[in-house]
Amino acid sequence: MMSGATACMILIAVGYLLGSINSAIVVSKVFMGYDIRTMGSGNAGLTNSYRCMGLKPTIFVLCGDIAKAVIASAIGGMLMGPLGTLIAGCSAIIGHMFPLYFHFKGGKGILVGGTMIAVFDWRIFCIIMLFFFVLVGITKWVSLGSIVATTLVPFLTVYFYWGDATLPAMAVLLFIMAAAVVYMHRANIVRIIHGKENKFSLHREKK
Repeated sequence: MMSGATACMILIAVGYLLGSINSAIVVSKVFMGYDIRTMGSGNAGLTNSYRCMGLKPTIFVLCGDIAKAVIASAIGGMLMGPLGTLIAGCSAIIGHMFPLYFHFKGGKGILVGGTMIAVFDWRIFCIIMLFFFVLVGITKWVSLGSIVATTLVPFLTVYFYWGDATLPAMAVLLFIMAAAVVYMHRANIVRIIHGKENKFSLHREKK
């Protein structure tokens, strides 16, 4: 029978390797002939993909990043329950941020993280998405909505899973995940403070 430590190591490896398949980079190279990291904000994520490539290629980015997060999180859940979902999902987020296949320069992990939370607990997902859409709707700053939604996750998990034996481990994972996401948005935070952050628009940037 597989030990908990062995299952944990497997989930970390599987999550990281799946997360390293960065859909924005793959799609931009296949469909557009360039690396998305050389365009726009330089971020290999969904928002920059839409700004630079438009709707159709971005749909493939969306589906790819959701798929890898769902697969990783689902495997984690099958092996170790809710804690396994977070182990594999958080590893996929790290893979997305620092992809093995693309010189460790990827995206900021918001879509992957959001998908992981949807698999983990639909209640938490609904709450953070409400905050995300309200903030983005008011400010047009996707980064602000992403940061606030992410930082809410560990606190909501503590609330909903209070008394669960695995809560300490889950909380540690999620606080680390939130810190990593905030760190990846450090430049955005500086621009928000100075009121210079890019605002989201349904119209793509003209090239």
